[in-house]
Amino acid sequence: MNLSNILFIGLGNLGSALSIRIAEASQQLMIYDLNLQVRDEIQEKHPNLLGVDLPAGFSEANVILTCLPNSKDVQSVVDLALRDPKNLESVRYWIDATSGSPKLSQQIAAQLQEYQVDYLDCAVSGGPAGASSGSLTAMIGGKEEAFQAVKELIQSFAKNLVHLGPVGSGHAVKAVNNTLLAANILSVAEAMITLKSFDVPLEKALSAINTSSGRSWVSQQRFPDHVLSRTFDYGFSFGLHCKDVGTFEGMINDHNLEVSVLRKVLKTMQDAIVQLTPDADHLEVIKMIEDESGFTIQ
Repeated sequence: MNLSNILFIGLGNLGSALSIRIAEASQQLMIYDLNLQVRDEIQEKHPNLLGVDLPAGFSEANVILTCLPNSKDVQSVVDLALRDPKNLESVRYWIDATSGSPKLSQQIAAQLQEYQVDYLDCAVSGGPAGASSGSLTAMIGGKEEAFQAVKELIQSFAKNLVHLGPVGSGHAVKAVNNTLLAANILSVAEAMITLKSFDVPLEKALSAINTSSGRSWVSQQRFPDHVLSRTFDYGFSFGLHCKDVGTFEGMINDHNLEVSVLRKVLKTMQDAIVQLTPDADHLEVIKMIEDESGFTIQ
């Protein structure tokens, strides 16, 4: 089957970058966003992107790729497609690059399977910059045969592809990954404040830590590039980070898992919601820790 007719839905910061990468590899890509102005502006800048409307665009595609704020939004798009069975007659695969809910992903997959559409959750890590450079990590759940069929498409925007297992696996690992990211941000911030209280130069301290066993991607990249500089401009919103951490909370609650350390991370992130706007950079949670301690990480 020809898999060149691709419909991309969701043109936020990440989705826009993904759509451009795919278009560069496949020559043309149909695009849609609820904000039609965003769709039209991207189309004007990139001739290989063809703006379409829904539900009409469904019938033109054999692959649908969604990149939306959450799984509930994906469910809404699926519901729209299912209003008329003819919408999915030519669709074979549905790739969901949303950072979504494993449970909802499994429900969506079951719905689509009734129409012979294979669903894969394809959570990505690396941010808009990684999407633009094609260096993302893709965490994929779904049938092995379906993964192999769309692997080349995913490789147009991701460098590291990991097929993890059944549907929901990709979104589960992404939620865990971003919860660990939050834990690292909070712990490195507290560690830097401790060192600052001893008058240790933080740039030199990070240089030592980053060649030692305490290092992490947060200490190696986030703090040197975006915290010590006081720019706090990585480009991942606090609201989206909290959403992923909330997904993790649902996972552990579903199985009554204690995980006491990470529950403390969850509480800190939840407490920060009342002080930070959803659009704030996710690193700005560090400012709360600084305010409580009386020290500044610089």
